[in-house]
Amino acid sequence: MKLKRASGLTSLKMVGAYSCTAVMLIVSDATFARTLLPGDIETVSGPVTPESWVVPATAVLNLDHTSTLGISLGGGALNADNAVISQIQASTNARINLAQSTVTSAGFDTAVSLIDSNATVTGSTLTSQGIALSLARDSTTSVGSTATVTGSTLQGGVYGAAVTSLSTLNLIDSKVNALDTNGIGLSLFGGNANVSANSRIVGDLNGVIFEEDIPALGVSVLKVDGSTVEGITGAAINVNYATAAGESVLIDVRNNSNLIGGNGNILEVIDGGAARLQVDNSNLTGNVDVANGGSASVLLQNNASLNGNLINVKSVSLDTRSVLTGDIQGGGAGTVTLDNSAIFNGAVNGVRDMSISRGAQWDMVGDNTVGSLNLQGGSVRLGANEAFNRLDIASLSGSGQFLMDTDLSTGKTDFLNVTQSASGQHELVVAATGSNAVDGTPVKVGNIAAGDAEFALKNGQVDVGALAYKLVKEGEGLYLQPDANAPSTGTKTAMAIAGTAPTVIYSEMTTLNTRLGDRRMAGTQPKARSAGASDADSQEGGYGLWMRTYGNHYNVKNAYGDGYKQNQTGVSIGVDAPLPFGDGQWLIGAFGGYSTTNLNLTRGSSGKIESIYLGTYLTWYDQATGYYVDTVAKVNRFNNDVKVTLSDDSRTKGDFNNVGLSGSVEVGKHIVLSNGYFIEPSAQLGAAVVQGKDYSLDNGLQVNSDETRSLLGKVGMTVGREIILDNGSKLQPRLRAAVSHEFVNNNRVSVNNTDFNNDLSSTSLELTGGINWVPVNNKWQVYAEVGTSKGSNVDQELGGSVGLSYNF
Repeated sequence: MKLKRASGLTSLKMVGAYSCTAVMLIVSDATFARTLLPGDIETVSGPVTPESWVVPATAVLNLDHTSTLGISLGGGALNADNAVISQIQASTNARINLAQSTVTSAGFDTAVSLIDSNATVTGSTLTSQGIALSLARDSTTSVGSTATVTGSTLQGGVYGAAVTSLSTLNLIDSKVNALDTNGIGLSLFGGNANVSANSRIVGDLNGVIFEEDIPALGVSVLKVDGSTVEGITGAAINVNYATAAGESVLIDVRNNSNLIGGNGNILEVIDGGAARLQVDNSNLTGNVDVANGGSASVLLQNNASLNGNLINVKSVSLDTRSVLTGDIQGGGAGTVTLDNSAIFNGAVNGVRDMSISRGAQWDMVGDNTVGSLNLQGGSVRLGANEAFNRLDIASLSGSGQFLMDTDLSTGKTDFLNVTQSASGQHELVVAATGSNAVDGTPVKVGNIAAGDAEFALKNGQVDVGALAYKLVKEGEGLYLQPDANAPSTGTKTAMAIAGTAPTVIYSEMTTLNTRLGDRRMAGTQPKARSAGASDADSQEGGYGLWMRTYGNHYNVKNAYGDGYKQNQTGVSIGVDAPLPFGDGQWLIGAFGGYSTTNLNLTRGSSGKIESIYLGTYLTWYDQATGYYVDTVAKVNRFNNDVKVTLSDDSRTKGDFNNVGLSGSVEVGKHIVLSNGYFIEPSAQLGAAVVQGKDYSLDNGLQVNSDETRSLLGKVGMTVGREIILDNGSKLQPRLRAAVSHEFVNNNRVSVNNTDFNNDLSSTSLELTGGINWVPVNNKWQVYAEVGTSKGSNVDQELGGSVGLSYNF
């Protein structure tokens, strides 16, 4: 015997499982008053004097809304509906069908005992101080018993139910209880049990116990599906015998099942015992405790989780987004396998081989030692919350990631130590920080004794305040070393957002320059004032109302290390009118608008600039000579938003507001050629200044930028033709080529008190094509334009605008 229990339990264990003869001893005190002959069919219904029955092979006893004493079936059949029965014992292929019935045995007798027989129990209650339901086999046969229990209650004192080899108990939406001190809910003596549909097995000591059958004719299998097994004072499940060499009982837990151990253990295995625990789509809490000399394997799969320690477990496998939170303790753990996005949070002790694959991750607790570690797309997080840990590995192979924390101000760090050999390609993901290191001393983060393994930092660097750290290998050591020429991702983003403002300003202004060209090209410029003409005469056709929408896509090359994409959309609205002085060729206007510019930076970092602007313009045009002068002045308010993805893929953000002032002067000449052709050479000078600003990102990175200044010069030539259509309307296609140059090459941006130069200088070649259409009445004008540019630092991959104006 393996358990010490209250008086009488040992004898019940022996007779309840091992043989037909033993089971008969339990119920030998029953007195049977009536014996059916083979082939007899007896039906009893309604209130009658209770009596006992013997039902031989081929005989059938039907009980309907009645009560009786003990029933012994020697191969016969019992059908009971709403019956009250004292005790049932069945053997030799007997068949029992209980529906809405009650079986209550006297003392420790088994309520329903099956030997090589079958039973279906529905909506019924079986009660005994000993065993409520026993499924056994005749020791001279190889048959066994089967019972399917649905919506019923099995309540025993010592055992709720007991199942021997070759026998199977199916529990469906049923309850099994063992109420005595040290009682066992379900005992499997080599038998099998399928527990499903919200069933519940509860024992005062253990919920389920695996025990030895003599002779053993199989290894028990327990399947728990959407149900609960609970041991009130002991483990939920106990393997309490030494299994044969190479054999293990199987415990299959799935579909939101629960195992509850009053002593904190969901599974216990004694010396010599062996078990396989498979958990599928269930969340468990409790330890798996295997005695020295015992053996167990644990498999978690399909979103399963276990919060508890695994003690002396030889094999651990986590698969398909499963989670183990707890330590793998003792010297028995041979292998640990994490696969398919599984997560292990804990420490290991005595693990010989560990494999981590396909997005699985080990989150270490404390320092750890592993014999061999193979990574195939998996990762190891050495420490968290400033708990710096060390991982010692004898042999490292494959390819994966090591997530590490390092305090560059103190030199404290997680540490990777390969003591024998390393192969493969591996990434170190070192946590970024917004604070600068106190000094530039390299920090050792690993030691690789031998091998051809390659190690690199994720994204090639570690963001540390304003600068980036690189990984260098010297001898066996891996070091983080500062790179004074490499700004951090946060610094690059801060410089990009500061350098983009002039581009935004000039893009908004381009639509206005086109508007002024429209006035000349469409013939809607104010008329020249002749001698004696009134103001009204000279201003006829000079007032205008216009709107432009525009979009631009830029590629900023080699800027701040990696370059970025810039996309702008916006709209401008304006009015203009002639001035009543001079020769009548002066025009004044006012405009306003809104634009949004999005920056797509390295590794998912981004910036957004929302611009609101107001401005005025003044133009002069001499129709006789074709000369013109356009002047523009504008004020912008910028709302800036920054989101930074750091080198370790963590995120930080910040925002600030500032204003900008800008202006431009363009001088050119409109030259009319024959057949409606014209050319228009021009030169333009633009200037802008954007307010400097102090702001911080939420990881503590401090940014201080001076005013961003710009001085842009441009010379160009437009070639076009005015075509008079048959209906009298005008169509004016045109092409323009220009060369521009940004002269300012020094704008200071300071990050964490480290200065950087925001060099905006660039030379670009611009090509633009556009068309204007003016109807017969000269009132309306429709405009469209597309363009591109190629520059030394900035390309406009595509830009375009469309507009509408009305003159009155």
